[in-house]
Amino acid sequence: MNNNKIVFISLLTILISMGYPQNATAEKNKPAHPGQASQATSQSQTTLSGTLLETLNAGGYTYVKIDTDKQPTWAAGPVTTVKIGDKISFSTKMPMVNFHSKALNRDFEMLYFVGQFTVNGKGTHKSKLLDPHSKTQNTTMAPLKSFSKAENGQTIAEALASKSSQKDIKIRGQVSKFTAGVMGKNWIHIRDNSTNKDLTVTTDATVALNDVILISGNLSLNKDFGYGYVYDVIIEDASVTKESL
Repeated sequence: MNNNKIVFISLLTILISMGYPQNATAEKNKPAHPGQASQATSQSQTTLSGTLLETLNAGGYTYVKIDTDKQPTWAAGPVTTVKIGDKISFSTKMPMVNFHSKALNRDFEMLYFVGQFTVNGKGTHKSKLLDPHSKTQNTTMAPLKSFSKAENGQTIAEALASKSSQKDIKIRGQVSKFTAGVMGKNWIHIRDNSTNKDLTVTTDATVALNDVILISGNLSLNKDFGYGYVYDVIIEDASVTKESL
């Protein structure tokens, strides 16, 4: 992963704190495909505005339900003082379909995650830029273990040098970072002796820091999850096998 190209913002931290699913149901809770998001707002529309109908505070965040011209719509963001009847506006850049909030024990057909609410024409305090991976294991990664390249597979250096997307590639690496439940996925960073750079992997599997694992997944290039959460190269939806050395 190229750290200088990645900006993690508090919206992703919201996902962690609000209890985004970390199990097999996460697939249905993935960020909305543009076609799905259009059910609530056109792709060209970047904000929604309306009158506050309902508000809830849970898990350190504020949920609001507003009455738009089309239909009532929910959003969640930083704790904000609001009252019924306020005029609320927010960004539509982070829609989530069929989101389940553990904090509220409630399902939302569509929920927008926002970094700031505008209340009666005045912007509230924006969420600070945060790295959700700061909530990862704090243990320092051990020196790289000795292991060979995956059979019929690639090194991390070879994967990072890819010029096109690939399916079902195999890579062996040592876990340098692990974060669970961000955007409905578990995130693994792996290292090997071919480069000093990490490779990022998304998966449903759970691993521990310094595990040596064999991953098999689809390699994608220039993957943009929104809000500057961009990867030049990433392995997605990988199966993971822990190995003993």
